[in-house]
Amino acid sequence: MRTYTIKKVQDAPNWNEIPVMPIDTLMWTDSIDITAQAQICYDDTYLYLRLEAVEPNIRMEETDPMSEPCLDSCLEFFFRPTERMDYFNIEMNPKKLLFLGFGSSTKNLIRLMPLDDKLLDAKVEFTEDGWVLSYHVPFAFIRQFFPEFELRSGAVMYANAYKCGDKTVKRHYLVWNPVNYETASFHRPQDFGKLIFE
Repeated sequence: MRTYTIKKVQDAPNWNEIPVMPIDTLMWTDSIDITAQAQICYDDTYLYLRLEAVEPNIRMEETDPMSEPCLDSCLEFFFRPTERMDYFNIEMNPKKLLFLGFGSSTKNLIRLMPLDDKLLDAKVEFTEDGWVLSYHVPFAFIRQFFPEFELRSGAVMYANAYKCGDKTVKRHYLVWNPVNYETASFHRPQDFGKLIFE
């Protein structure tokens, strides 16, 4: 199991000072010319995320609110804040089409439709060789589903970060923590890595 320490910040994150979480394990497909990474930090209010992909052929065709961003170039973060196996999955394409889910597996996953489009306050920027997605998750939102979650130094949550694209020029699946499954599936909370709050 891979581990990552979530750095605490006092102001807006300076991403040059936040450690990189490499999304570097290729699974279920042949080699690709795509790389990805994540960075995570927090303050007393938010969990901040920055995900970046180096990707030569970006697909961003899905725009319908009920469509699936994983068909496009997609960056994803799944996490379970406590020992419970319930988890959130946050998936977004370069047009900020969001799939926000909650459950313990694909069989009981519920798609959440936030009434406030500023809930995550997502931003996308394009680089010379790819794209960057950043957003924040309010701890108040997390506690609506996990009232037992306690934010403190040394607290542990479990998570995985992914880069995928089911209908991109080269279908691909990159993960941070390896997934112990024979076919493509990110919905494996038992295969999440460990995040430790600084």
